[in-house]
Amino acid sequence: MSAPTLTAQLKGLVLPPRPDPARSRRIAEGRLLVSAVCVLAVFGAIATRVVMLAGEDNARLNAYQTGGPAVDRGAVLDRNGRLLATNLPITVLHADPAHIMDPRAAATALAPMLPRLDTADLLRLLTKKTRYVELDRKLTPDRHAAILRLGIPGIHFRKSVIRAYPSGDLAAHVLGHVDVDNNGIAGIEKSLDAQLSAGKDVTLSIDAGVQAIVTRALRAQIDEYEAAAGAALMLEIGTGEIVSMVSLPDYNPNHIALADDEARFNRASLGIYELGSTFKILNTAIALETGTTTVDRRYSVAKPLRVPGKSITDYKTYDWPLSVPEIMVLSSNIGSAKMAAEFGGDTQRTYLERLGMSHRLALEIPEKSTPMMPAQWKAAEIATVSYGHGIAVSLPHLAAAVSAASGDGMFLEPTLLHRQPDDTRVRSRVFSETTTRAVRSMMRLVVSHPDGTANLAETRGYMVGGKTGTSEKVRPEGGYFKDRNIASFVATFPVHDPKYVLVIMVDDPKGQKQSYYKTTGGWVAAPAARQIIRHAAPMLGIHPVDEKAPEIRQKLRLDFKIGKEEMTLASY
Repeated sequence: MSAPTLTAQLKGLVLPPRPDPARSRRIAEGRLLVSAVCVLAVFGAIATRVVMLAGEDNARLNAYQTGGPAVDRGAVLDRNGRLLATNLPITVLHADPAHIMDPRAAATALAPMLPRLDTADLLRLLTKKTRYVELDRKLTPDRHAAILRLGIPGIHFRKSVIRAYPSGDLAAHVLGHVDVDNNGIAGIEKSLDAQLSAGKDVTLSIDAGVQAIVTRALRAQIDEYEAAAGAALMLEIGTGEIVSMVSLPDYNPNHIALADDEARFNRASLGIYELGSTFKILNTAIALETGTTTVDRRYSVAKPLRVPGKSITDYKTYDWPLSVPEIMVLSSNIGSAKMAAEFGGDTQRTYLERLGMSHRLALEIPEKSTPMMPAQWKAAEIATVSYGHGIAVSLPHLAAAVSAASGDGMFLEPTLLHRQPDDTRVRSRVFSETTTRAVRSMMRLVVSHPDGTANLAETRGYMVGGKTGTSEKVRPEGGYFKDRNIASFVATFPVHDPKYVLVIMVDDPKGQKQSYYKTTGGWVAAPAARQIIRHAAPMLGIHPVDEKAPEIRQKLRLDFKIGKEEMTLASY
């Protein structure tokens, strides 16, 4: 065999056949593609893992977190659609201590970004035997990003919402507030929690603009007379809707943790008070309605009236018999007690029950009270209740009763919800038009007559009628303080065409030089009514009138004589 032939045979045994270049290129490209896919898959998995660890809604990895509500809580609006309570999105920072590899290092890194917690606080939280620890509920975007950059395992974020009150302390006691899980725990937030939690909005009867006016005027009187507290309420006659309800001191529900018990207490609807001579409106209306007296009837009040265990006196002595209008205008306790004695205790109690003063009102907040009625109804109780002593009620109770006595004669329980025109709440007639017209006329004289006790409530053009009240504060252990008062005033306006009732109470005012050191309702509470009405009436669609116009004069009784000389009122 020749050498070339042998060489060729050996090459065929040792070396593989020469590959096809095109086929080799296809194989290489396929391998590169598979490798690229694998690399991308690996990096994709890593990226997904990072996103999941930093994600805000990772329920699987953060099984112990508290999730936000499935449905956004409904908003609370005023009667004109202005926003009073809403939700704001927030980012919650929380940790899973089981996944914190180095708690001390994590606490040291986080402390500069969490102003409410120092390193020691964080270390304590991050070493707890639990799977969920909340560190901050209101992360700003900058802090959120900075904490993300730390890349600490076991630190998580989630979306949530916080309840917000855009107007701060405005109507705080009506709105109430929620807990950290957005569950209502006071006010409308609590009583209508089911509706709000279902995402349904609530429209209140409150007018935010009027609420601000009432708050400002009441606070001014509290400050001027260095009083302990105060409350005020405005009620729409005919609908029973509460347009404003204020309790001072108040609080900001956005910062509920900073509010003390005094600020949280709703003095307007939960507090009850002996509101003094404001009750003479009701006493007079009952006497006229039952026919036991007439507007021309006169009563001798020159001497104190003695009832078992008590001697009833007047602030001033009147040496002539007072007519029923004079008893109201001059605020005679003796005359009121004598009128009440004529219609008797059974009638007095029955009418007060019909006016809602024996039970808790169906108001749409949990902070409401039951009036304190006399335990027995004998001569002393009949007499003292006639001028507002021995019976304690809340402001909504008094406003609803005066609305019936000086308005349309109908009793309708007050409400904090804006009602539709076809509202079916029960209305019951208590007083006739003849009675309410007479009562309104007397209330007008209380404000407009020079001898009336509420001259400082006069608001030119707005026809204010009202009645002052001054009562001694009740001691917690029983009895009364002799040097501490509740000063009150109730107004109906415009009195010739009644639309609203306003009740004001100032708790424990201190005498000032400008009031000659008096702390009566006429000096302390009545001026607040003037400020409220002059600013709020235009907002409510009430415009000034000419008091001497014939159409105005026809709606009131103008023939009442006040004073020993029986002079006709100069204002008419």
